[in-house]
Amino acid sequence: MKRIVFAGRPYLVPIGVFDPHKHESGLLVAEHIEADAADWAGQRVLELGTGCGLIAGALHDAGAEVVASDISRFAIEAAKGNLAQTSVDLRRGDLFEAVHGEKFDTVVMNPPYEIGWSLRPRYRSPDVLERVAVEWQGVADKLVLAFPTDSADLLAEVGFELHLTATLKSSGRELGIFSSKGFVHRK
Repeated sequence: MKRIVFAGRPYLVPIGVFDPHKHESGLLVAEHIEADAADWAGQRVLELGTGCGLIAGALHDAGAEVVASDISRFAIEAAKGNLAQTSVDLRRGDLFEAVHGEKFDTVVMNPPYEIGWSLRPRYRSPDVLERVAVEWQGVADKLVLAFPTDSADLLAEVGFELHLTATLKSSGRELGIFSSKGFVHRK
């Protein structure tokens, strides 16, 4: 089990749960949320694919009311332990099934974006982008999605109408924060 600390809160990341530090994207998104806390204060936010709960924790600390879901029982268990002292509502389910009939201001997602064969197939979801592109507007007014900028054309191909609102430098691929037109970024 790995231990990381973000904004003073420890996060335990068990084997089998996406490691937001090793893969960088989760940590970069959490840092981006922390830097732009005013964008999130008072919003009701759904985070899809929460993993260990790092992004949900950053949203909570920025003042959002957060519901976070994951299909993995191990991820939800880890997130519950990591976010026990918060008001984050954690639910197990595949994408939007855990929030059927509910409405949110914003959906946030740092989706798995490994393309093709993977040593870690649990980190791949071949149709996750297509499903989110079709379903998110029935759940929220706005969408914020983290995705590599060098593969941004895939977002349009599956039906997203998003614009790049920020780029985050990593040790590998550049990560973009893509948002629906309704999302106001204050910077």
